[in-house]
Amino acid sequence: MSTITFDLPSLGTGQPPAFVSARGCHDWLAVQPLANPGHAQALMLRQINLLNRYGIAPGERLKLLELLRDPIAFAQTESARKFAGRPLPLAPAEQAGMDANRTLWQALQTGYLHCLQACLEGSAELRPHAPLIAQRALSALRAELLDIYRAATDPPSQLWQVLHRVFSAAEQLGALAQPVNDSLQTTHPASSVAAAYAQTLLLHRASPYELSGRQLLQVERWLHRWGGKVAVLKAPPAEPRVPPLLVDLSAAAPEAPSEESGGELRWLDLSDLSRSVKRRITHLQRGESPASLGLGEDCVQPGCENLLRHLYQQWFKGGAARLHPRHSGSGICRLVTGLEAIHYYLSGKIFRQPGQDGAMSKTQADEIATFGRVATRHEEDYSQMQGFLIEEWQVLDESATGFRLMRPLAQNGGRIGSGQMVAVMPEGSRSFLLAVARWSRLAGGAGLQAGIQIMPGNPLTIALRGTGLAAINEKYRPGFKLPAVPSLKYPESVIVPAGWFRPGRVIDLYEQTSRQIRLTHQLDRGSDFERCTYDNL
Repeated sequence: MSTITFDLPSLGTGQPPAFVSARGCHDWLAVQPLANPGHAQALMLRQINLLNRYGIAPGERLKLLELLRDPIAFAQTESARKFAGRPLPLAPAEQAGMDANRTLWQALQTGYLHCLQACLEGSAELRPHAPLIAQRALSALRAELLDIYRAATDPPSQLWQVLHRVFSAAEQLGALAQPVNDSLQTTHPASSVAAAYAQTLLLHRASPYELSGRQLLQVERWLHRWGGKVAVLKAPPAEPRVPPLLVDLSAAAPEAPSEESGGELRWLDLSDLSRSVKRRITHLQRGESPASLGLGEDCVQPGCENLLRHLYQQWFKGGAARLHPRHSGSGICRLVTGLEAIHYYLSGKIFRQPGQDGAMSKTQADEIATFGRVATRHEEDYSQMQGFLIEEWQVLDESATGFRLMRPLAQNGGRIGSGQMVAVMPEGSRSFLLAVARWSRLAGGAGLQAGIQIMPGNPLTIALRGTGLAAINEKYRPGFKLPAVPSLKYPESVIVPAGWFRPGRVIDLYEQTSRQIRLTHQLDRGSDFERCTYDNL
């Protein structure tokens, strides 16, 4: 008898689900309004929760779970649109959507864990299906993990415990390497327990908080193809091409810190995977298309190559290479979100169309610098009326080019997401700098963290407007200009709203007078801005 157990609800003869046979489940699904994701989630969650507490033959339980799995995945995919890639903290409706997804994935996982526990307890009926059962349990766990990362939240330590325990159970059952077909992996359905285990750990190692929702889904699809290239070993690989990924099956963490840490160690040999990724990067550099390399019809350059380079650095080189060392920080960093608010605090005046008088008094500008808003209770307090706010974030660590900041969730502030432009004023400074939030995440449920990368140079506020017949009635919009920084090889650039850049596009730029510029190259693209080089006309 195995010593591996899972924390599962007891099985009894209480209220049964609406079906207790595969035929009954098929008939039930046929009449449910599954086109409405929220309604479908609630219906299937109720039935699977009843199933997870009702005693039926183990083989029949597995058949029911297999019938429910695809409809559940469809509803979950649609529901994830509510929260995936949204700035943090999530709005109440977004948080409810994320909670609903996690709850249903956990319920599906519990169903398969009941089957896996039966295998461990000697079920002759289920024992031949142990590879499929363990792979399905890991698939549900990884689906929950993907949704956690799409909502930029820290996964609970219990998730890693279950991951390692399922792998240990499959290892004990001799079910690691047998091929399993997975209908949810539409382009590459071939899988196995070892492949699913590696996929989950590599998803974590991809530094998911730095990736957009689209990039996360792309990495997940690539892992369907590449999971089988990773070997899970009980001893260090003899001559690895890259450092192996070390795990401790007895720990509540995705990776083990070192071989000296002890525990039930396993080594994931990433050598074959590293060759495959490196080869694709090389072929892309030679001009071959992503589709011809099996990377997907929807992958385009240069984003595809950039994502592969990111993965290569994270998976095989120990994380992002830093040009500047990072060290522990302290103190407060002021931060502003929203392009209009940033323009307001940098310029010291309300943004108005050129030609209108929007200047503030010197007293008002001084009050902004000191208090974060104009110190008046009158209606002209524009920042308060517009909801503009200078937030105070705690500095956790810093480098020459950025910060890792934290704000308690209980503290008032705006939402912040990956790729969003912000303005920061480090402690001791008297002026704001432009920056980008490269990632944000909810850490431990109590704090919102963000990784901030500074844009070098002292920014100037400008106004921008399109040109041509289509823009005759177009109004000016807030923009920014950054000087060249030769020591960092940063060219002079202009920051325009997201979606504006086209090579050669001519726009009006208003500083003290109006002139036209031609956009030439895109240097950076965020969720609400684009940074571009330009030529004066």
